[in-house]
Parts: sequence; C-alpha cells; structure tokens
Amino acid sequence: MQIRRFSPDLKSKIPGNHPGLYGVPIQFQRAQIPPEKLEAFARRVNGMPLLLDAELQVEVMYFDPHASMEEHAADHPILFLVINGQGTVRIGGSTGEKREVQAGDAVLWPAHTDHTVWTGNEELHAIVINAFQDKASR
Repeated sequence: MQIRRFSPDLKSKIPGNHPGLYGVPIQFQRAQIPPEKLEAFARRVNGMPLLLDAELQVEVMYFDPHASMEEHAADHPILFLVINGQGTVRIGGSTGEKREVQAGDAVLWPAHTDHTVWTGNEELHAIVINAFQDKASR
C-alpha cells in the first residue's frame, strides 16, 4: 500500500510568479521523474508522490489569503476541485468569464485556454488534476 500525505504542513512554494501559492504533488507519472533524480525530487517536495504509469498528474494547491496564480494556458485539460475556502477563477484571458468558487465546486479549464485563480481575505485549497491527452501534449 502506498500513502501520500498532502497536508498543508508539507506544502512548498510553487515556482513562478504565483504570490502566496503553495502545493504538494500527490501523484506524478513515473516517466516524468528520471530515476537518478527521484531522491532529490522527494526532498524538494517533502516526500515522494505516488508514481503511476498514467496520463494524469494530481496535486493539491494551497492559496493564502490575497494569493494569485499567474494567468497561463496548458496543453491539456485541468480539473480544479475546491476542497476548502473560496476565491475567484477566470478563464479566457483578461476579458474572459469570471466566477466565485467555494468548497465543493469543480472547475474545468479546457486545453489551450488561459486561466487564473486568486483569493481575497480567505484561503483556498484545491485538488488539481492534469489530464494529459497524449505524450505529444507534454
């Protein structure tokens, strides 16, 4: 049996221009991490994520109050599952659709579509599932 804890005490800063955004990888594709780098990766992310031969990646994101994720697009669809708190999501760029989200909400970001998340006075925790469509999309 494999168990991966993803509690906030294991979070690490997500690289890039994402103020107040932290994460814990829960599951990675085995092929994404070269065997010689497994140990260093596990140290950097406070433990080894579950490694599967699957076309998906799962992580948890922790947004502090007044945090934001830089707007960007991905080459694959992403499912964003809010499990705690509340915030705002937007898809489609600066003039795109904007919605308030809270615990219990699921958001689907289509591939190749700009998306962002930010919080106000409350934190937000979300499970993020990256659904890679094929090896060429990575």
